[in-house]
Amino acid sequence: MTRTHLSPSGLDLNYRWMTAVSRLVCRVVVGDLLDVSGTEKVPPRGGLLVVSNHVGSADPPISGAYMPRRDLYFMAKSDYFQSPFGRFFIVGYHGFPVVRGTADRAALRQAVGLMRQGHAVLVYPEGHRSPDGVLQRPHPGAGFLARTAGVPILPVGIWGTERALPLGSIRPRHAPIHLRFGHAAPLPPEDPDGPRRSNQEISDLLMERIAEVLPPSRRGIFDGTTDYRAVTPPPA
Repeated sequence: MTRTHLSPSGLDLNYRWMTAVSRLVCRVVVGDLLDVSGTEKVPPRGGLLVVSNHVGSADPPISGAYMPRRDLYFMAKSDYFQSPFGRFFIVGYHGFPVVRGTADRAALRQAVGLMRQGHAVLVYPEGHRSPDGVLQRPHPGAGFLARTAGVPILPVGIWGTERALPLGSIRPRHAPIHLRFGHAAPLPPEDPDGPRRSNQEISDLLMERIAEVLPPSRRGIFDGTTDYRAVTPPPA
């Protein structure tokens, strides 16, 4: 598969009008049912790993539209880049391809490179939309990114998009959408006397942070009362 090479300065114009269109669509379709909070917690500059739950197809455009930075980049399923039409819009929205279900080293290197250049990268640790709207066990790839990039991690919670744009539908519906930004913080230091944390353990830690910005009914196995380690994680 041909890789998409991003030029942050060259794509800004496309990104600005695409996010503006996303905000306009939200105002027209969702109106006052859109609830966005915590934008003041987003670091205005510097490398940043943004981790979010994933419940609906509209999650990436809405998150990008209301993120108070214009250098946010996304990992997107490689299938979306097959058509010139889809590729134009996804690349314009700062998307770059990742082959789901594999350890896509090229995508991981691209994400780390963007963060080391001082940009923000949004990933969905679960790797896919939640089938029931609650948190699932994540893939280890997000843990690898957090460890390798060494940048602050910003948890984001989003819900309601699964009703506003149901799976398989192309017609948005008038339904409440909530987007909540948490506090950015680095990973806690390793215990010098203990074993090194695995990428899976770090990914689980990221999910705990996401759970903190979600309502209790959305936290699933990360509700603080369930032993999520008993749930088999997806393959690397």
